[in-house]
Amino acid sequence: MNGYALATVQTADGPEPALALEDGRLLVHDRLAGCSVRALLDDWAAAQEVLDEIAAAPGTGRFLDPDMTTLLTPVRYPDALVAVGANYSGHLKEMGLEPTRWPVMPFFHRPPRTSLVGPGDTVSIPRSTTEFDWECELAVVVGRPLRHADCDEARAAIAGYSIGLDLSCRDLVKPAAAALVDLTRGKAQDTMAPCGPVLVPAKFMPDVTDLRVTLAVNDEPMMDASTSEMLYPVDEQLSIISEYMTLSPGDILFTGSPAGSAAHHGGRWLKPGDRIDARIGDIPTLTVSMRHD
Repeated sequence: MNGYALATVQTADGPEPALALEDGRLLVHDRLAGCSVRALLDDWAAAQEVLDEIAAAPGTGRFLDPDMTTLLTPVRYPDALVAVGANYSGHLKEMGLEPTRWPVMPFFHRPPRTSLVGPGDTVSIPRSTTEFDWECELAVVVGRPLRHADCDEARAAIAGYSIGLDLSCRDLVKPAAAALVDLTRGKAQDTMAPCGPVLVPAKFMPDVTDLRVTLAVNDEPMMDASTSEMLYPVDEQLSIISEYMTLSPGDILFTGSPAGSAAHHGGRWLKPGDRIDARIGDIPTLTVSMRHD
């Protein structure tokens, strides 16, 4: 069996699932016609059998030219897009905080249909901010329902991984009063959660505890860290969240960002025309560009 990832591509007939093969080719197949990556996740075990068979005999499908194909965000659309904060020791240090686990793991919900976008010229900088910043996060995609799950159950429910950008309006997140932080205006506006470019099945990424995380803006390095800095590991994050809300197949979790945000690069806030290249482990690079709203 050949390794592969799942993509959602824009075709003349609308969005379609495709296999992204290790050699960089994109493969669409009649066995996936009329389906979507989101629908495949509803019965992920059965879907993987089909995907394995297609990957083992790619000649039975149709190849697309990657340079002429538009990739969309892989999962269109989850019921829930959840983001965890304060989860990297380095990020806490750069904010002047103790690099230790908080007694209560912070997380929040973003609107998936309006905030999720794929690679390309897809991010509109909100008119309401002058301090538009980046965060690079391992994105976890759920492959079975989770409710009151322990860590083993949570780990077994992971369908795969992608790259997420938790874009932030720093001037809108700042507390306005004691215990009041506006995450909706600061982190949940339209197009502020790029995710992609593909979904890598978890079986091809059996260990995500020490993946290199890098981010560059216009080829200038801004972040270089490791998932080993996570204070709450991925399975524990899912387990904790499942105590408070049901996670369903297709749901996405952004797992926190390391150090290297714009404020710590001299206030080098994002502006129209800027390009972000984000990399985590061997997941293909997520590249997005900024534009005016």
